[in-house]
Amino acid sequence: MKKSLWLLPLALAIPLFAVTPQFWEVRTYDDLRRGKLTNVSLTSDAGLVLAPRLDMVFNTEQAMVWSAVADSGGNVYLGTGHDGKVYKVDPAGRGQMVADLDELDVLALAVDSRDVLYAGTSPDGKVYKIEPGRDPQQFYDPDVKYIWSLVFDRQGRLLVGTGDNGVIYRVTPDGRAETFYDTDETHVVTMAVDRDGNVIAGGDPKGYVYRISPQGTAFVLYDSGMREVHSVALGANGSIYAAVISGRSPVTPLASPSGPTTTSAGGGGATVTVTVDAASAAQQIDVIEPLIDPPVGSGSSPARSTTDANSQSQILEILPDGTVNTLWRSRDEMVFSILPRSGKLLFSTGTKGRIYSIEDPRNTILLLESTEEQTTRLLEAGNRVYATSANIGKLFGMADVLAASGEYESIIKDTDAVSTWGKVSWKAESANLIEISTRTGNTSSPDKTWSAWATVGADGAAASPKARFIQWKAVMKADSGRSPRLSSLTVPYLQQNFRPEVTNLEVLPSGVAVVKVPVLNPATGTPDPQTARNNARTGLPAPPRIPPRRVNQRGAQSFQWTATDKNQDSMRYDVSYRGDNERNWKPLKSDLEDNFYTINSDTLPDGTYVVRVAASDAPSNPSDIALLGEMESRPFSIDNTPPAVSLRQQNITGRRVGIAIDAADPTSTLNHAEVSIDTGEWRPVFPTDGILDSKSETFTYVSPELSQGEHVIAFRIYDQVDNAGMGKLVVRIP
Repeated sequence: MKKSLWLLPLALAIPLFAVTPQFWEVRTYDDLRRGKLTNVSLTSDAGLVLAPRLDMVFNTEQAMVWSAVADSGGNVYLGTGHDGKVYKVDPAGRGQMVADLDELDVLALAVDSRDVLYAGTSPDGKVYKIEPGRDPQQFYDPDVKYIWSLVFDRQGRLLVGTGDNGVIYRVTPDGRAETFYDTDETHVVTMAVDRDGNVIAGGDPKGYVYRISPQGTAFVLYDSGMREVHSVALGANGSIYAAVISGRSPVTPLASPSGPTTTSAGGGGATVTVTVDAASAAQQIDVIEPLIDPPVGSGSSPARSTTDANSQSQILEILPDGTVNTLWRSRDEMVFSILPRSGKLLFSTGTKGRIYSIEDPRNTILLLESTEEQTTRLLEAGNRVYATSANIGKLFGMADVLAASGEYESIIKDTDAVSTWGKVSWKAESANLIEISTRTGNTSSPDKTWSAWATVGADGAAASPKARFIQWKAVMKADSGRSPRLSSLTVPYLQQNFRPEVTNLEVLPSGVAVVKVPVLNPATGTPDPQTARNNARTGLPAPPRIPPRRVNQRGAQSFQWTATDKNQDSMRYDVSYRGDNERNWKPLKSDLEDNFYTINSDTLPDGTYVVRVAASDAPSNPSDIALLGEMESRPFSIDNTPPAVSLRQQNITGRRVGIAIDAADPTSTLNHAEVSIDTGEWRPVFPTDGILDSKSETFTYVSPELSQGEHVIAFRIYDQVDNAGMGKLVVRIP
């Protein structure tokens, strides 16, 4: 009977800490496929179950297995690189080398009706005949660089797909050769023969899928719009399956498996590449979509790399009526081999040595992951499916029974801060057959400084210490051949409380007020200060924040600041002030939600002050762990007193009057002075020293010629906060 288990509600996450814990939830197909699967499958509906058992049958100890073929007796032959060796593995798993060829790589193998083996090599493209008990004999030399594919037609003639001339040759059993078909490709990478004797072929760089009649007449079944048709296979119902790729292609001969080297095969533009670097391959994150619509081609592609952003891989299904469906697509994961079997389509990729199974276009199962980085070939011998690998070249056998146990390791979660772990919860069937563990550390990759794996308790408690990074592991066990199922797992975590930071504190010019823009009711469009609070209470989205406006307001003194909190905690602000030569801070305003504050200048006596803004994360944290961040402003002046002005007449010369003026302000620097005669236009006047730059200034003013009689001379001067001081003098011109 199926049982679903949720271990403790997430609401029980340690109550001591901040009221806003975060939750790392792994539950979708893409979430789960980023982890490491060992004897575990990932179903299309995002469930982890035990995988079919995968046994290592034979280790060639070569860099990679390029090619594989089975004979009628169930023996499997392996063509390897980069020492040009060919191995035979019998059904019992006993392996032996049957050929050590002069060339570096054995890219293609085929067996004839008598189970005689033929091998195609690179970079000197030759075909060898390998018979038991005899030395390999050169069977055919087409004078090309690459022999990419070999297949026998219905008449027992060997078809040889070559590069870099893109010609398919046909060779009779006695070694007589002719050109069968000259394609528009540079490389004929893959071939198969259908039940009517037609050759299905694909290559590079056109990306065409060809059907070539026994008479050598070709028809392009599909232009994939991709760079290369890497593999073709035939279904039992007459359907054709093709793996096509763009960007850099997955496999090409290279020099050595010892380092993280990627090379291409020869100067003829060979298009397949293998990267011998487990670490880099493991870091690839792939995006996969099962589709049923035909692909849209993009023509040629740029230079190749397994991490090329333009790389793309697809599996196509060409039905007997010519309809083409795209069964699977990936932007990063490259398909190496495809194998129709029992109504399903198996295919392998170059990411973590994965093998997938497609049961229908909407049901793709990540069947298993190999211990090697690339699974290069899939083949069936008897009733058994075999898989070959690169780095190192091994032969694996897939059993029809489930593995007795399996393990899933999640990706590493970066919580961005040292965190405390809450109660782990997971959803599972037969949960008693699943053990969950966690480990933590403060380096981005697990190393010897990380904690050991610690089993999560029955109550969901994680025993791993506080840290920035966390990883979880699920160990699954079979029961009477049945598998448990894990659907999702959630780890609550609470970051350490970071101190808020006030990063900027601005004292605005005197006379500028900061005004909050009201929140509008979305229904009426009228101001509604309760909208934000109501939304928060009901769980609706908060209305967008609108920056405050600055407006002119006489006597206003405003402060505006910027504050941040790494925990994204809510903050409140306290504003205090201190005068020149004072020691103690005095409160100005407490518990502000806004990051600005305006006072009237007459709130404080004239003088020079500094304000301090303290940001607190108390709204999101208990008082015992709440923290403050502070910043002090630059000094500023409060000046409500206008400058004092005195005028006195010095002399009258002709009709001109000389006047001495004294002006002083106790707080601010004087800013602008002007004179008016008989209520006329105000005209600027400069101090005796020529510049207004201090709190007191003297002026000597000589009027223009005045008419006979009484005149009023007015003087006006401003300080820096626009307080105006005025004085007047009545003069008489005789």
